[in-house]
Amino acid sequence: MAERVPKAGDLLRWAAVGFHTAALLAALVVPAYAILDAAGAFFGAGHSASLTGVLNVRRWLTLLENTGVVCGVAGLTAVGMGTCLGLLVARTDMPGRRALVGAALLGACVPVYVSAVFFLSLAPRLLSIRFPGLCGLRYDLVCAGLCGLLYGLVYAPLATLVLGTAFRAAGRELEELALLDAGRATVLLRVTLPQAAWGIVAVVMIVTLFVATDFTIADLLIVRTFSEECYTQYQLDHGRVGPLLTSVPVMLVLAVLLAVVERRYRLLGEDSPWEAGAKPPTLALRRWRIPAGVAAGALVAAGAGTLLVPLVLRLRPLAGLGAAVLNLRHELWTTTALAALGATLVVLPAGGLAWAIARGARLRWLAAAAIVLLLAIPAPTVGISLTALLNRPGVLGAVYDSPVVVAIGYFVRFLPIGVLLLIPAVRRTPCELEWAARVDGCDWLGVHRHVRWPALRRDAILAWLVVVILCFGEVGATMLVVPPGWETTAIRAFTLMHFGVYRDLAVLALLSIGCILLPWGGLAWLLARRRTCES
Repeated sequence: MAERVPKAGDLLRWAAVGFHTAALLAALVVPAYAILDAAGAFFGAGHSASLTGVLNVRRWLTLLENTGVVCGVAGLTAVGMGTCLGLLVARTDMPGRRALVGAALLGACVPVYVSAVFFLSLAPRLLSIRFPGLCGLRYDLVCAGLCGLLYGLVYAPLATLVLGTAFRAAGRELEELALLDAGRATVLLRVTLPQAAWGIVAVVMIVTLFVATDFTIADLLIVRTFSEECYTQYQLDHGRVGPLLTSVPVMLVLAVLLAVVERRYRLLGEDSPWEAGAKPPTLALRRWRIPAGVAAGALVAAGAGTLLVPLVLRLRPLAGLGAAVLNLRHELWTTTALAALGATLVVLPAGGLAWAIARGARLRWLAAAAIVLLLAIPAPTVGISLTALLNRPGVLGAVYDSPVVVAIGYFVRFLPIGVLLLIPAVRRTPCELEWAARVDGCDWLGVHRHVRWPALRRDAILAWLVVVILCFGEVGATMLVVPPGWETTAIRAFTLMHFGVYRDLAVLALLSIGCILLPWGGLAWLLARRRTCES
């Protein structure tokens, strides 16, 4: 019996599988190698004297308590504001809803370090003040609560968008049946809000992940979270054993939370509730329609003005302002180039991995588990891991001394986010299209060319823009690996923030917002076009 000769489509198929597997393993190898190497070096060398310092359960409990308070307050703040605004823009006839959505999208695009600069300019001593105990609370818990409040305000616009999507995805038929026996308010409380519970859980998880893996505001407030402790330890002695082992508990906790939430609400895969069906009925505000629109617009304008005006005032004196802008051009160009490179590295394998997780039959749960683990890794751990892996002679050392190492850090940090952003596009593609293509004689390459690639093309652009924005504001990993001469705007701003908000920092923050406007405009255009096509 003659052996079957592999066709070109088969070779391309195995090459694509190898590429996606290699990309996922490369992202996993960075933290896994460093943590295992640090644990082996620690226990192998018999560091009994420092064993209690690194593996101190009481210290870990303190860090877990502070991290829990910060994430809890941030989640409650974001959910509270996002529920009110999301319900207004998604389910009412309030005027100016599209403008409010655009403002929320812009607020979600603003990096954390820019928001921290706004807070500093509004209250110069806010992030350095020492609070006494309030109502018997410990001082560290009060600071952690303030840190969580600031994080919650930062992520409130993102919560508005997610919860608006959740309210818009509520079942129309169920609400119409409930309206036959109850009023609008009762239906809202007992039908609409329970149907949007998955959106509230998603917001809490998103905020928890971003806050628990970041240390920007926590470092300014000197709040001892896991990420802050990991970063501070490494900055003090540049030893990787203690910081990497310190990050293990929060990684495990976040991974377990992600797995539990996914199992309970099925936010990934074919049964996820992200896609809206028939548009649910709109709640008529009647005589409160105009006052609600005015109040929402006034709230947005007051918030933006309160944060922007003090920052603009710090641009004085205006003499020499042009020179200050020109002095920052290198950081802006470096950040733009590295963010574009990092986003491209993320999006290239993200589509295939999203298809494998949503519809793959083989090893789909292993790929999903890898994405969960990558999501749970704190940002400083990525930077320390890259240093441990690449800081050595030869080719790896050349990569470590080049700006490419920053783009690799972006890839490790944001690959899971790129995959999650493309899973809804996979779900929107009917399985019948693939079956019809195969019936018509399409091989593996033909199915990808005529079905999968067109289905992912527009969402891939959207995911690329989102990852560019995330890369633009990344601090945790970049701070530890950026080579001399390749400073990004986030690193420059984070360094200057510790000395107060002077003119250079104010100029840098405003220029950062200007750079964000381009990807924000692309996102707004893509989302508006999708909404028009759906309606």
